[in-house]
Amino acid sequence: MRRIFLTSALAACAITVACGGAQPSNTSARNSNAAANTSQENGVAGSSNTNGVGVVSSHGGGTGGGTAPAAGGASERSLVDTSELDARIKKTAEKAKASGASAADKKAAAEAYLARGNEYYSAGQPRLYKYALADFREVLKYDPDNSEAKEKVDTIVSIYQSMGRPVPEVSPEP
Repeated sequence: MRRIFLTSALAACAITVACGGAQPSNTSARNSNAAANTSQENGVAGSSNTNGVGVVSSHGGGTGGGTAPAAGGASERSLVDTSELDARIKKTAEKAKASGASAADKKAAAEAYLARGNEYYSAGQPRLYKYALADFREVLKYDPDNSEAKEKVDTIVSIYQSMGRPVPEVSPEP
């Protein structure tokens, strides 16, 4: 029951964020002359629409309503401060990857990735799920029997699939 509720709640959050979370503008009064309507609505020809959706030029221009955050990992990952966990992962992963690494070394690396994955997972930002997914997959490399990581991988994958989106493949390293 808890898993069903969690999956439903995460899917609802992901859909809300993916769809912008705002009510669509009323377009029923517009005719096919959209450019004229846009300039009349805004009062200035060529300015952006007031709902935050701008026009992107194929010649390198930006959006009319400001710039959107980059789709790259650095800007998205910065939504959550994981600097301490990053350092912990670097230290434990190096030991776990070394020849002759002990089971304890691998377990420590798995726990570090799990902690950071949970930070991304519970941040309330569905766009961070891809980073959580990468971390949970790393957990399973070091600890294949980790049930928490398995469950969260399955949950995140099912969210992407339910939205009809491809399951992302990103590097676990920032």
